Amino acid sequence: MAAKKVPDFTRNPWIVRDGPLPGLARKAVSLIPLPVRRQAFFLYRHHRFFPRRPRTFSEKVQWRILHDRRDIIAVGGDKIAMKEYVAGLGLDLGIPRTLWHGEDLRAVQDHDWGCEWVLKPVTGSGYALFGSGSLRGSGTDLDEVGRWRADDAHRIYGEWHYSRSRPGFLLEQRIPTRDGASPDDYRFFVFGGRVHVVQVDTPRVAKVQRRFYTRDWAPLDVRLTGMDLAAAVPPPPTLERMVELAERIGAAYDFIRVDLYDADGTVWFGELTPTPGGGLPPFDPPEFDLELGRQWELPALGRRGRG
Repeated sequence: MAAKKVPDFTRNPWIVRDGPLPGLARKAVSLIPLPVRRQAFFLYRHHRFFPRRPRTFSEKVQWRILHDRRDIIAVGGDKIAMKEYVAGLGLDLGIPRTLWHGEDLRAVQDHDWGCEWVLKPVTGSGYALFGSGSLRGSGTDLDEVGRWRADDAHRIYGEWHYSRSRPGFLLEQRIPTRDGASPDDYRFFVFGGRVHVVQVDTPRVAKVQRRFYTRDWAPLDVRLTGMDLAAAVPPPPTLERMVELAERIGAAYDFIRVDLYDADGTVWFGELTPTPGGGLPPFDPPEFDLELGRQWELPALGRRGRG
């Protein structure tokens, strides 16, 4: 069978580059109607358009991006709001302490925070810096941080919940571990208040590796395009507790990914993710995408909740 030709307008690496021309390109892309834009991005990654009646998980993520405007979805676009949401549930887990948030990093660059910290944008994903003491003392390049494009998730990719976030940056205390390394990251796919699969990202290697497991920790030979498949590992001692916490955190959602950390036996909250990967990275095998889609019952939205 001949390979499907992907139209050139969906080949978008130039969108993520710096400089005046990519900046103009991003501006032009942002003016394209959102349904057309999402179809183009989906075509680029999946080599097909998504249908009006979604069936797979990736297709249902597109539906959420285009239509779901509920307040509870907006929580997942603001890292401070999601911590406040989880804190309000009164659960027994660690929540990284917010040291500071605001827009003017230069005003606090010489403040010694007295601990190891993580600097992130309040919205978006994919950007983080680690340090200790003061920003200046840690060698933080504020000009480089100012070039972070965290709002591309909304302005370019149209993920509405990120547009509801407050602006600026977040400094939070880094999750402590005995050896000082990053804790393992467990990402729970919660459908209707029940964990169906767990995605495990292992950061203690040169390149992050990923593995999916069932809620009972049976390893799955499933990949997301571009990610190395991690070797299967035994379940963490905190698995039962993390599943319980993820289900309680995700109880109000038809679907949410709840990210938790296990740091030497202590469970910490990470993030809430309403639209993992924007539904763009393909699953291999594709049948897994359909299996996840079967778990997700989309809500019937009234006028207030529908975009």
